[in-house]
Amino acid sequence: MVKLVNNNLAKKLLLTGIIILGIVLRLLAINQSLWMDEAISALAIKGHSFLGLITKFAPGDTHPPLFYFILKFWSLIFGYSEISLRLPSVILGATTIPVVYLIGKRLAGEKVGIFSALLIATSGLHVYYSQEARMYALSTFAVSLAIYFFLKIGQNAKKADWFIFSLSLLLVGVSDYLPLFAIAALWIWGFLLKKHWSWWKSFLLAHVPLIIFLSLWEPIFRAQSLGTRNYLLAFPAWASVLGTASFQSLSLVWIKFVLGRISFSPNILYGFIVLLASIAFVVGLFNSLKKYKEALIIWLWLIVPLVLAFVGAIFIPGFSYFRLLFILPAFYILLAFGLSNKKYGYVFLSSAVIFNLIFTGIYLFDQNFWREDWRSAVSFVDKKANGDEPILMVYPEPFTPYQWYSSRNSAKAIRIPFDKNISKLVMSSRALYTFDYLLDLTDPSRTLFQEIKADGFQETNVYSFRGVGQIRYWVKI
Repeated sequence: MVKLVNNNLAKKLLLTGIIILGIVLRLLAINQSLWMDEAISALAIKGHSFLGLITKFAPGDTHPPLFYFILKFWSLIFGYSEISLRLPSVILGATTIPVVYLIGKRLAGEKVGIFSALLIATSGLHVYYSQEARMYALSTFAVSLAIYFFLKIGQNAKKADWFIFSLSLLLVGVSDYLPLFAIAALWIWGFLLKKHWSWWKSFLLAHVPLIIFLSLWEPIFRAQSLGTRNYLLAFPAWASVLGTASFQSLSLVWIKFVLGRISFSPNILYGFIVLLASIAFVVGLFNSLKKYKEALIIWLWLIVPLVLAFVGAIFIPGFSYFRLLFILPAFYILLAFGLSNKKYGYVFLSSAVIFNLIFTGIYLFDQNFWREDWRSAVSFVDKKANGDEPILMVYPEPFTPYQWYSSRNSAKAIRIPFDKNISKLVMSSRALYTFDYLLDLTDPSRTLFQEIKADGFQETNVYSFRGVGQIRYWVKI
């Protein structure tokens, strides 16, 4: 009995240590500058009421509302600093760790649960998006929770179990759109196992809250879809940013799942490191595949959303590795499952964890891999620009991080090719600034520069900032 108590205590302490490690990693380097998408979140919650987030902001956005509600509620209490804005994602990312542990444990025992938790806790990609003021940590937590409660439902499931599972499905739907593909994996599992009608009845009823939400949200979703379509018509190159159905996009899913948000140069070194770090994953997934019946639901969780998202991107761009973060736990659980009882399995698992820690450490301590440094860029321009020196940006509106950080907010948005006559904006100016940010997408022919030169301006200085690119200073000659 004493040995059993000690073993249970040791397991709890080990899991607690893994969670603490995950929290610490997610808190390091959290005070980075907000980048463009995070600034969208910040401006939305600061500039709108809870109702306004739905009626005014949501129709022009591309996501369901829950994350913005969470962030607004949090910010009303803790403020709008970079750290505060990112803490909800830190909490959600850290909370995902014990959920992944529970899934692994229920699938194949304590050992798989512990290693699954350790892998997600140290994952460079999950750490990165657990520090981002966006909804990806939320959707990953929501899908993981839904999978856990789905596994928890047995042959003699109680109504309470189905009710909690139903709420987890709703949580997925109000978090983001792409993770809804994970629910398709549950349907396929039911068909493959030829579940009884009584099971299907309860399963279908569990979808009712989600269906109600999607029905009520449909007009806003339609407006969002129309806005996205119009945006792509105006800026066709933006499809590459959203993610197209290409071999490159597909290969990046594997590379970033293994390495996280870092890269190496030259390319031959990058490829070598990817191959070396992939060995444990290839061996683990291959062994897991040989026992696929035991881990069928996890395989479906990994493969079904991946395939559906790829096929969907043929028609609507949106296939990017970070949008598939919600299948990352399945990737790690299958790795732990495939290696847990294999000879030298601990060696491969340990190598995967070590690589995770190395890649995560590179991201956390090398600022070259941090987010766009708009905080420094905007501060620089605000201090340098005189009152009559306009700041030009080719975009439908001044970039959101500029709006967030600028005390002057004097930037002017140029819509190419709709506003080709820029002369009216600069006729009374002796100097001006331009941002190169996104120009390859919004103004690939550099119409802005041609117009400025035609109006008598000459580029005299160029300043560079991480992720933001070049800021050019032009003087009229």
